[in-house]
Amino acid sequence: MKAGWAALLFLLVLTACQDGREVQVPREHSLAKSYLEDKGYRIMSYEGEGQSYELTKDVLRKLPGMMYWGLQTVDPEQYLGKLIRVQKFVVKGHPLSKGKVDVYVYESEGEPFGGFSFPQDQYGSTGGGWSLDGKTLEEVHSVTYPDWRAAWREKYGN
Repeated sequence: MKAGWAALLFLLVLTACQDGREVQVPREHSLAKSYLEDKGYRIMSYEGEGQSYELTKDVLRKLPGMMYWGLQTVDPEQYLGKLIRVQKFVVKGHPLSKGKVDVYVYESEGEPFGGFSFPQDQYGSTGGGWSLDGKTLEEVHSVTYPDWRAAWREKYGN
C-alpha cells in the first residue's frame, strides 16, 4: 500500500514539474512567443512553422487566404510581396475556450503582426476561424460579412 502512495506522489510531483516547464521556441520565433504572452496567453507548446509564402493579391483573392487575412487588424497591402511565415502555438487562457486553442502567428521579417485561432474542440466545424484575439471577421471590422466581402473583392478582385 505504501508503494502505491509513493508511486502516486511521484506521478503528481512529476506532472507538476512538467506543467511549469518553459516551452522551447527557436530563437528566431521568440518574438512570436512573447507576442502571445503579452496578450495574456499561456504557451502550452510550439508546433513549428505551419507554412511560409509570399503574400500576393492572388492569395488575398482566394480561400482560405481571403478569410485569414480578413481577420487581421493590419492592412494586408503593406505586406504584399513580402515573405509571410506562420508559426503555430497551442495556448491556454484564450477568450475562445477554457481549454486549448491553436493559434497561428503571422510574421514578416521576423516581426509578429497578427494571426488567427481555432479552439481545438472546433475542428471540423463550419466557419473561417477567429482573429488572434478570438473575434469574428464582423467584430474585427465592425461591418457585416456581405459588406466586408464586397469591399474586399472590389479592392483585391474576384
